[in-house]
Amino acid sequence: MAPKKTNPRKECFLSNLPAQDFVSEISDVKGKLSFSLKYFDGSQEAGQDFKDWNDKQKQELLEKLRDYSRESKQYWLNQRVGSGGLKVLEIYGEFPRNTDFKYPRHVPSGVRWSRFRMESAMRLVGFFVSENSVKEYGLSTDVFYIVFLDKNHRFYKTEDK
Repeated sequence: MAPKKTNPRKECFLSNLPAQDFVSEISDVKGKLSFSLKYFDGSQEAGQDFKDWNDKQKQELLEKLRDYSRESKQYWLNQRVGSGGLKVLEIYGEFPRNTDFKYPRHVPSGVRWSRFRMESAMRLVGFFVSENSVKEYGLSTDVFYIVFLDKNHRFYKTEDK
């Protein structure tokens, strides 16, 4: 029996195909966090725009977003950091009163204001849609809408530092 001929171009093409299609992966994506910049506001004095962060800070932000999106909202609500057991994700609900930020006019009312703890005093501030919006409009509870970059912890000032 003659040895089977190989086709290097065919082998190269096949080796570069994805291992699974999206439908196979959907169970791993469902329930994980996603992030949206639709309501981002980099104009307030208390916060920052992306251009105000150095390359290292932007890199850390992207790495955190990657890590946060690998798990569910509930997972991050239960995760603790630091010696005091502070939450990685905190849902405040209402916009805080003791803040240096102003409620942006382009953000709808009735959202659940929240924040992700990042490095030291850095926070990623935004919101999740309310349960009513989820039921009424079929929106996802797994999307965090990023509104502010808060590298100096000025969004919710009564929180322990």
